[in-house]
Amino acid sequence: MKFNKQIIIVLILSSLLLSAIGAAYFFYTQNQRSLKSNDQLRVVYIASKDIKKNTKITDKNLKKHQIAKKFVLATPLLKKEIIGKFAKENIYKNDIFRKEKISNKINLDINSSDINNFKFNSYNMEFKLFRNPNYSVRKGDVINIISVYPADEKRSNNSANSVQYVASNIKVIGFLLDGKEESKSIKKVKITKTVKKKKITQEVEKKANEIILDIDSKVLLELIDDYNRGNQLWMVKTHHKVKKAPKKEIVIKKKKYIKKVARTYPVRLYKAKNSTNNFKATIHYADENKAAVTKNKSIKVDIQKICASSDKFLFGISNKVHLRTGPTIEYRIARIAYRNYIIPYDGKTEKDWFITCDGYYVHKNEVTILSKDLAFKKLGKLK
Repeated sequence: MKFNKQIIIVLILSSLLLSAIGAAYFFYTQNQRSLKSNDQLRVVYIASKDIKKNTKITDKNLKKHQIAKKFVLATPLLKKEIIGKFAKENIYKNDIFRKEKISNKINLDINSSDINNFKFNSYNMEFKLFRNPNYSVRKGDVINIISVYPADEKRSNNSANSVQYVASNIKVIGFLLDGKEESKSIKKVKITKTVKKKKITQEVEKKANEIILDIDSKVLLELIDDYNRGNQLWMVKTHHKVKKAPKKEIVIKKKKYIKKVARTYPVRLYKAKNSTNNFKATIHYADENKAAVTKNKSIKVDIQKICASSDKFLFGISNKVHLRTGPTIEYRIARIAYRNYIIPYDGKTEKDWFITCDGYYVHKNEVTILSKDLAFKKLGKLK
């Protein structure tokens, strides 16, 4: 039976189209499931308050919280995985508990300031330099270092002496293990070894290579000199405690509180200053033979009398009332009056400037118009 080629092509294209539609539907449903899964709420434990480093975590330190799965970046810890552990770092309120932030034991950081705090000099000595390396010493302990002379050494001063205390009361401030600072001389580490073709992980104790001491320079030089002469060094742990420097009392001097008294502005009458005006006059004589004569005449102007006769008054409302030589702020300040001053005036310009009785200008923002009756009432109280 022979089929038409066009029918075969149509069938193939139809099958491809159906396959594409089926694949698209499949991915769509998978995407919807994934979105629904990401929006599902998961229970996580967060800090109920700020937790300081090395604090043991209890029920009081955590609380339940629900959060969408898409916002959970790591596998959330169970409550039993958190309770009883120690904070490896500061954990702040509402932080999610993560494996990286908690530990089974207190994290003693040798790099902290209390470990590296030394009085004299920080000096590292190898444990192998001592005849009796004592690995029971800890950070903060005090030791004596003894220099023992060999029995066959002859000393010129006193041959009977074979022991000398070279260094005493030396504070231990830390240890070095494979170049890293530690707070203990012995550290438990996990090692992996092969036994009968099987890898086994064991926890072993590893001893520090060096001890870090707080030692005076002179004592250190004497100790090195003794050792270089072939003497033996011994360490002895003591019960002596290094005396802490007494805390200095900080005396805070109390500053004397000076009460600032607010400035008062009493009611006062503005007093104008009298002035003298100079006039120049030239006299011409009818007789041409006589030369013209120019004379200067000074006339005293009683401005106080002029101001006293004024019946218009201004009242100072600004702490400082500036009286200028012209009706703009570009003019020079000729005089200064103050708040509550009563200032007689003659009139007002078109642009918000008053003209005082003695010819100065003051802006309306610094004064207010005072009625004649109220001005006399205030002036009457002054008398």
